[in-house]
Amino acid sequence: MNKTLPNKWVRKAIFDAINDIEVANENIVLNGNLNNLQNGNNLEINGNTFQLITVPCYDVRVTSNGGGNYYTLLTTQTNLETNPTKCESVWQSSILIDIVTIFNGAGNTGSRDLVDNITDAIRNATDNLTLDVSSGLKIQKQTLASIDSLDNITPTQNVFRNLYRIELTIN
Repeated sequence: MNKTLPNKWVRKAIFDAINDIEVANENIVLNGNLNNLQNGNNLEINGNTFQLITVPCYDVRVTSNGGGNYYTLLTTQTNLETNPTKCESVWQSSILIDIVTIFNGAGNTGSRDLVDNITDAIRNATDNLTLDVSSGLKIQKQTLASIDSLDNITPTQNVFRNLYRIELTIN
């Protein structure tokens, strides 16, 4: 029996989980005060107050008015239909999430801490994905396949990226 291609349902589940996720930007320490209290656009951790940022998510590429200095992209998807039993097939599916941070300026601007914080927030938000019930599909198994760094340093920018791949077994 042919199953529905899971691409759009996987993208929807991940987009809903990570779009506009809030993350502490440890590159911008505002002052030292209270402990573990969230206050507006600031987050206080261990006596340091950090800027709290909202990270947008895009499908494949950034819109013309979007992006900014940090964002995530839902990029390459793969699917392989397998038949573990005579009666039912399953999808072996994966998606690559490209997590991007950009620091403008010459020299040693920015750090990889922000891209790592965004990656951790995405790991937590996507830890237990479910697909929309109208898809007729269900995630049987979810695995973190890899996290790879891909940085690009130019005379005017430091771009720090993590490529985060999730693998799913879907029936």
